[in-house]
Amino acid sequence: MKGGRSRKADSVDRQKNAIVTGAASGLGRAIAVELGRRRWCVALADVNTAGSEETLRLVRQAGGDGSVEELDVRHIEEWQALRDRLKARWDNLDLLVNNAGVAGSGCVGEYSIENWRWIIDVNLWNGINGCHTFVDWLKANPQGAHIFNTCSLAAIVSAPTMAAYNVTKAGMLALSETLYSELMPYHVGVTAICPAVFRTNLLDSARWCREEERTLFQRGFEQAKMTAEDVAKAAMRAMDRKQLYVVVPFESRIHWYLKRVAPTWLLKKIARMFEKGLKAAASAKELQAAQK
Repeated sequence: MKGGRSRKADSVDRQKNAIVTGAASGLGRAIAVELGRRRWCVALADVNTAGSEETLRLVRQAGGDGSVEELDVRHIEEWQALRDRLKARWDNLDLLVNNAGVAGSGCVGEYSIENWRWIIDVNLWNGINGCHTFVDWLKANPQGAHIFNTCSLAAIVSAPTMAAYNVTKAGMLALSETLYSELMPYHVGVTAICPAVFRTNLLDSARWCREEERTLFQRGFEQAKMTAEDVAKAAMRAMDRKQLYVVVPFESRIHWYLKRVAPTWLLKKIARMFEKGLKAAASAKELQAAQK
C-alpha cells in the first residue's frame, strides 16, 4: 500500500483511504484521480472492472494507490463483503463517495415500472447501502472523516420527463442533509454534490421513452462547458471546508436561489424550456427522416 505525506489539506502523516463507487468513468474517476494527487489509497468500486483498472492506472500516475473492487451497489451483501475485505487491509476509512448512477427520461405513466426500479436501485440504494454499511467505521475515525453523495441539480430543479431521476437525486440530497446533522458530533462531514449538466458518459446506459428526449439530453451534454474534473475539484474543496452543498456552475446557484424565493415561477420556466426543446428535437427528427 502506497504511503507518503498528503497535501496541505491532509496534514496528518498517515495513509488516507477512500471508497469511490462508479469509479470506472466520469465523476467517480475524476474524484479518484484528485484523491490520487493527494496520495490517498482508493478502493475503486464498480461493476465495470476494466474501466476501474484504467482509473487505477490514472490514480497511480497521479501519485496515489488503490485497488479494483467489483461491486453492484444494489446489493447490500456485496457492500458487506467489501467492508470485510477493506477492514482486513486498512486501519481507517476517511472518505466514502456514493457516486454510482444511471439516468433516463420519460413522463410519469409512460416510463416503465421496470425502469423506475432500475434507476432507484442504482441511484438511491447506492447511497443507502453505502452509508448503512460504512457509517460506523467513518464515525470511529479519530481524525474525522467525510462522505460525498452525488446528487444533481435535478435534486433542486425538477424538470419534466425526469421524474424517476429527480426522485432519486432528491432522495440523495435528503439523505445528505440528514447525515450532516447526525454525524456532526463525530466530526464526519457530508457533502451533497449538485452539479448541472457536465461532460460525462452518463447517457451511454440511459433509458428513454422517446427518441426526441434522447436527442434533447445529448445536445445538452455536448454543449456543456463544465467537466467531471471541474466538479471533482469543487467537491474536494468542499471536503476541506466541511461544506454541505456544492452547487455548480455559478448559474446553477441562481436556480437554487429562485427555487427558494419563486418556486412555481421557476418550475413553469423550466417546463416551457423543456417543451420548446422537445419540439425542436422532434422537428429535427422529422427533417432527418424526410431527407433520407
